[in-house]
This record gives sequence, structure tokens and C-alpha cells, in this order.
Amino acid sequence: MTTSPPRRGRARIGESRRSASCRHGNSFALSFSVFAVCGSPVLAAPNVFVSRPGEIVRLSDLNGDGDYLDSGERLSYCAGLPAASGAIATTPNALFIARTDQPIVLRAADLNGDGDALDANEVTLYAEWTGGPPAPTFSALAGAADGVLFVADSANGRLLRLEDANGDGDALDFGELLVVGDGLTSPVSLAVRPDGCVLVAQNLSAAPVRILRDRNGDGDFFDFAENLSYAESMLPGSGLAATGPWSSFLARPATGDVMKLLDLTRDDDALDAGEVVLYAANMASATHLAADGEAALYVAAADAAGTVYRVEDSNADGDALDIGEVIPVAEGITMPAGIAVAVAPTVPSCVRGDLNADGSVTPMDAPLLANTLIDPTGAEMCRADANDDGLLDGRDVAAFVAILLP
Repeated sequence: MTTSPPRRGRARIGESRRSASCRHGNSFALSFSVFAVCGSPVLAAPNVFVSRPGEIVRLSDLNGDGDYLDSGERLSYCAGLPAASGAIATTPNALFIARTDQPIVLRAADLNGDGDALDANEVTLYAEWTGGPPAPTFSALAGAADGVLFVADSANGRLLRLEDANGDGDALDFGELLVVGDGLTSPVSLAVRPDGCVLVAQNLSAAPVRILRDRNGDGDFFDFAENLSYAESMLPGSGLAATGPWSSFLARPATGDVMKLLDLTRDDDALDAGEVVLYAANMASATHLAADGEAALYVAAADAAGTVYRVEDSNADGDALDIGEVIPVAEGITMPAGIAVAVAPTVPSCVRGDLNADGSVTPMDAPLLANTLIDPTGAEMCRADANDDGLLDGRDVAAFVAILLP
């Protein structure tokens, strides 16, 4: 059983550095953990979710050793799901599950902070197609940075957009589930780039990956040059992940490898010389792929051992073909239907009343507020002006207390 050493100094902007889950509205963030080794912080491997028939498995690196092979690091996050539960996607506060037998997306949220979504009302209906025929078949699911979800319809070659526009916890209301693209052929996986473009993996050798870009900003991909070929004439894959606006990865179960699609010419395709290269190999039946930001890829394999791999270019030579760059980090998760990495919550740049700038309002901010009101010299107005009236005065104390004790 192979393990890897902890990774030092890997925290990135936007990642939580707290091991406890964070409340946000009526749900809980899917968190990261940090451990101290010899006085230096070590970022544990992120929480990873793998869907399989009837269940979502959660992988948590409890001891910070970079894998999920130890006791208690693999648990059932959701159980009793329909056998046809398929692709999954995460946002900072919930996990979403697409069903392949019905045009339905479920939402799973750990409302009570016990590390799973096994309790009452923690798995709910998030979206359902009610638009009439032709009914879609949801074959792929991906989340964008703003919480919007995209789902692929393999039966009709369409792309649908899901958004909880009114903030009621679902996308069941009028206009919250829309067809925003078409002309796809057997879509099997989706990835949303940081710039909002959607990459679609197709089961089609002539055009295994397409790119959808909303060039005119009208919210869909139906217009001229908004749905184009991204990669051509190569073996198709079943898993797709994007790690930036110019780099993406395609897992191919037939060969057990991962291809890197690098848009060197910045022309929104990987059709030029040297833009499609072998990135990682020797993962039998590598079916599903998820990215941990720009750090690593996680690959779920449909092999007999139910292996999950971490793939990382440790020596920065542009691939993960060297010793120790493809590592089994979990076992026993057979028949994978999807994989997703937990999304760290975005910490606002400024929170009213958060005088010590730690991302939340706590009693520790109270003396700092008092000092600021006595001497506002150099005060950061956004944080100290708790009632947002443009002034620093006693009324900010009452506003601060209201924030601290809602």
C-alpha cells in the first residue's frame, strides 16, 4: 500500500484553514483541514466525494498524510440513494447528484455538521425537468464558481443551466432550469473553466471535446461561434477537469491515461501542435476526473480494487509521468459514477465588524472596535463601520452586537 508524504505550504487563496465546517445560511461548507508538523502548516488532502450506485462516499484525510487509506477516512456521506445516481458536483455549501433514470438533480447538505448527509432533510430535490418532451437524460454535471450548475443531456445533445435565482434552496422555480446549448454528441463529462466557458467531453473520436463560450453575454451558447470544437481526432475520454482558462485534462479509461489539453496559442482550442500531450499513465480504467484547484487531479478508476488516484506534477516538468506522481490514495470504491473535490468557501475581502480580518465576526473583534472608535486613525472603514452609514460612531457598537448575536 503506497502512501505519500504530507504536502507543505500548499494552502492557496480562498481555501479554509480551519478543520471545522463553516456555517453559511442554512447549510455547511465542505471544508479543508490543516495540520502543524514541526511548526509548519501542512495542508491535508482535500475532501473528495465519489458516487457509486446508491451511495456517495466521502474521503477525508484525517491525519494529514495525503491519502485516505487510514481508519475512518472513508465514510458514507449519502446512503439509500437510487441506483441510478450518477455524476456529482460540489459548491462551497452542498453536493449535487444527477440521476440518470429521471431528469432530476438532488442536493445533499450536511445541515447538522456531523460530517455526512444521512440525516432527515439533508438530501432534497434540487431541480427537475418539467418542460415537456423531449425529456433529457442527465449524463454529466459541473459547478461554476458562482454556484451555477450545468448538466449535460445525452439523449438530446443539449446543455442545461441550473441556478437558485431566488435563494430558496432549489432550482425548481420558473426560469431556474434552462436549455442553454445544443448540438452535442453523446456528452459524458463537463468542466467549467474559471472564465465561465464550459468544456464538454463527447464520446466521439472526431471531436472528443467541445468548448461553449457565451461571447455576447446573453446567458446561452446558441449564437454564432459559441459552440466550437476544442480537441479533435483522438481517443475520447469519460472524465474532464479544468484547472485554469488554458489547461484542462481528459481521462481515458480505454488506455488508463490522462491527457493534458493546453491551449498554448490562447485561441480557445487545443488543435495546434503540442497542445494535446500525455500527462499521466498506468491507471487501469480511469473513468472519472476532478481537480483540486491547480494542485492535483483525483481520478476514480472502475477497476476491481475500486482505486482512487491522486495525480500531481510534483517536479513541475509539465506531466505526472515520474515516480511518485500517480499515487493510489483510496481503495474499495467500486463502480464509480462520478467524483468531485470539496470546494473551499470564498472568504469575503471585507466583513462588516470583522476588525481582525479573520473572515468572521467574533468577540475578539470587540476590543478592536472600541479602540477604533476612540482613535479611528488608519481604520479600515469597511470593517469598522458596522452599520454601513459612512460614519464611525457609537451606533456601530449596536450594529456590531447585532452581527455578533443575531
